[in-house]
Amino acid sequence: MIGGKVQKLVAKMIREPNARPRMVEWFNPAQLIVTGFRTVLSTVFGRYSDYRLIEAFNNQHAEQINDYAKEYMPDGKGGYMTDADGFYMPNKHQDRDEIWIDYVCDVGDGFNSTYSVAYALTQPELTLQTEYDVKHKGAKHTTKRGDILIFGGDQVYPTANSETYIKRLIAPYHIAQGFTGDPHPHVFAIPGNHDWYDGLIAFSRIFAARKWFNGWQSPQRRSYFALKLPHGWWLLGTDIQLNSDIDEQQVRYFEQVAEQIDPSERVILCNAEPYWVYKHKYKDYDPVYNENNLAYLEKMLKKRHIGIHVYLAGDSHHYRRFEYVPTQAGGKDDHSLKIEKITAGGGGAFLHPTHDIHDPFIPEIVFDDEEPLQFDRKMDFPSESESRRLTKQNFLFAWKNPLFGIVTAILYLLLCSSIQSEHTYPSSSASYAAIVSSSWTEIGRSPSAFIWTFIVLAGFWLFTDTHSRVYKWIAGPLHGAIHVAASFFIGCGAVYLASSGFHLAWGFGALLLSGILIAYGGWIIGSIIMGIYLYISLNWFGRHANEAFSAIQNENYKNFLRIHIAKNGDLTIYPVGIRTITRKWKQPAQRAEFGPMLEPDVPAGKRAATEPHLIEEPICIPSVRSH
Repeated sequence: MIGGKVQKLVAKMIREPNARPRMVEWFNPAQLIVTGFRTVLSTVFGRYSDYRLIEAFNNQHAEQINDYAKEYMPDGKGGYMTDADGFYMPNKHQDRDEIWIDYVCDVGDGFNSTYSVAYALTQPELTLQTEYDVKHKGAKHTTKRGDILIFGGDQVYPTANSETYIKRLIAPYHIAQGFTGDPHPHVFAIPGNHDWYDGLIAFSRIFAARKWFNGWQSPQRRSYFALKLPHGWWLLGTDIQLNSDIDEQQVRYFEQVAEQIDPSERVILCNAEPYWVYKHKYKDYDPVYNENNLAYLEKMLKKRHIGIHVYLAGDSHHYRRFEYVPTQAGGKDDHSLKIEKITAGGGGAFLHPTHDIHDPFIPEIVFDDEEPLQFDRKMDFPSESESRRLTKQNFLFAWKNPLFGIVTAILYLLLCSSIQSEHTYPSSSASYAAIVSSSWTEIGRSPSAFIWTFIVLAGFWLFTDTHSRVYKWIAGPLHGAIHVAASFFIGCGAVYLASSGFHLAWGFGALLLSGILIAYGGWIIGSIIMGIYLYISLNWFGRHANEAFSAIQNENYKNFLRIHIAKNGDLTIYPVGIRTITRKWKQPAQRAEFGPMLEPDVPAGKRAATEPHLIEEPICIPSVRSH
């Protein structure tokens, strides 16, 4: 099921903790360059060469619907009938009573966070309680490992390629569940923007080639799919590429699927992004945010009177739920028709804040003359107060992102060198104030000082959050100006120390010493300024949520969803949270036949990382057929 390369890597990761990938260092200069280049390249070519069209052309017989409403057909020998590719065949005469589905997004980052989720997700059973019930010995809920695993987008970080998938996704999940017994669980995946950074090539080879993903069979043919589930439920997975849009071929596919969905049946819609949140956040900055085919898909289903009752998405690396409950004529809430919109992007990537929006509700996206529905904000994990508190770790930016200081050190050196000359390098008796005065005068005589100042200001303007033009034009230049001012005073201080402190005359030795002092000051002070800027931007103005939390690299607050369609048709969602991930693993003394190859290493008397728990009480949508 896996190649020799993966087997060797798995064996190495089991033996050697240092072989396990760490969290992506997003503020590492080398990482910034590589990610920026691939993002631009994939965006440009993605506009003109859509891999989904090639995929459709090469899969002329791929318009199938994956039927899980039926049991698998027995072969009379204790197993199940399979097709030519080895996938189970549904028994048209035997309805499936129930099904379990696991849903996880934003995986494939650091090993510890990814594996903590994979280890919990692959357990045959999880007995779950809310944190309140754990303390007060309240209700327990027994859940089962999913018959189907849904990867909801961004399966790997920082950018997609075969090697990164193997190291950050395939190997950790193989260690958690390398093999399974009959009947094997199935896996489906929709791509996020990070999966698209190689044009979707590696993603398609792993998930759309009708092969195996470790212990899961992968019957998927394309980057989007439709699953028919028991008791009138459907699950649709879309591929929105890089522009929050679906292509024409995909629209046609879902139109064909919609023709097979009865108006009495219900849909779970999986998108890579929570566009209902982004629409609300950015509506003032991008009025046509939802003028795309994704909105068309939702509109098309509603026009056919097909109810979308569960919206699932990742991309934001936290748990957040909005809910709408309709009111009947008699004033009673009809929970059988309620709608849930859930973001659950906690599969392994760095944490995102939850205090990026403060609204207690969001309106539904409106089509034509429809009245918008009000969705109440029900739960965030972490809470807004916890999220705000975590932002303070940006004050440790220089410590958490030590290599970023290379950028500010170079910038400060370039700025200082544009004004530093024999005119600014005084005698050993000169005061700091005199050096500041002579350096300020030199700025007026140095064209290069103006050029480098403009470059720095422009660079920080480009870095500034692009959604608000007002913020970009005020905060960007102001942030850059603070760095320019800091470099000026650090440069003057370096000259003062070299001349007065070490009594060096103008020359190579003085230049070298002052340069070292400027670089060191730029490394530390520049990084501190960046951390303060990110803290203020997020906590005071709600900007730079992604940058502020990627900088602190928080591995905790992971989550995934466990969904159960019961025998009576009720759908229950169990939001599973892991507040603190496990960071130390060991090989089990006696490994079960299909058990994990690493388990938490908790010495006697030591406190373990938090066990998986329910983020909130299970969310139930009663079957419409039972009402």
